Amino acid sequence: MASLTYFVPEYYAEDVLDKIQQYKFITKTTDFSIPKRTVEKKIIRDVELTYLGRRKELFVFHVLTTKVAIKSNRTVMNERLLKEDIFAFGILVIGVEETGEIVKVYNLNEMQDRWHKKQLQLRKDYSGYEFDHFVNEISNVLKNEEKTLFFLNSHNMFGLYFCGWFNEKDVKVAKKRSAAILEFDDVTVSEAIRTNKKETGFSIEGNTLDNEKEVIKKYEGELIYDKNNQLLDGFLEIENESINIKHSLVWVG
Repeated sequence: MASLTYFVPEYYAEDVLDKIQQYKFITKTTDFSIPKRTVEKKIIRDVELTYLGRRKELFVFHVLTTKVAIKSNRTVMNERLLKEDIFAFGILVIGVEETGEIVKVYNLNEMQDRWHKKQLQLRKDYSGYEFDHFVNEISNVLKNEEKTLFFLNSHNMFGLYFCGWFNEKDVKVAKKRSAAILEFDDVTVSEAIRTNKKETGFSIEGNTLDNEKEVIKKYEGELIYDKNNQLLDGFLEIENESINIKHSLVWVG
């Protein structure tokens, strides 16, 4: 999402109406909990984001996931199901607040219908406890808009892109929000986004909340814009005692 051009007061660089913005989202997870058996997995998503205008106080976007690739240094079990998990949320019409949070899914009923039909197709090839658990997890998320929003706002999905329109006060005071780390049992951190004075963009930092037991060794990243307020690159690295996670996005046209 765009920053405020040169931070001129009251001027928001709103996304261009009906223009398709193509991004590549990448999540790389490195599990080093077992010595000498490091497991690396990379999920790459090609996504088209189109700004449709405002609906009341919300900014409306169409979000289409066109391709998913999964790479690993180990055999990926049930790769097809992992992709179907992502494609279950592959066509979205969402409403976004000025803070950057996704607060509305306008096509949730259509998503539920598509997933129901996909389940029936998958059951022709899959069965058993693990498959039922997989299906139920996605179904439980989709039947509840609050859970769907929680998932979509995570950095595993679109939290790195939908981080808000920045205004003049954000130059001096960090924009703060809560963010969940799904790989760490949904542990919540207090995330701060502040101006990076060295280049056109913002730095990201985070700390666990006082009531969280999870120890986060690293939580840092950046958002880079060009002079036309196009988000070019985003990056966030998270690490605890056993897992390193790198979320990134890059604008491809």
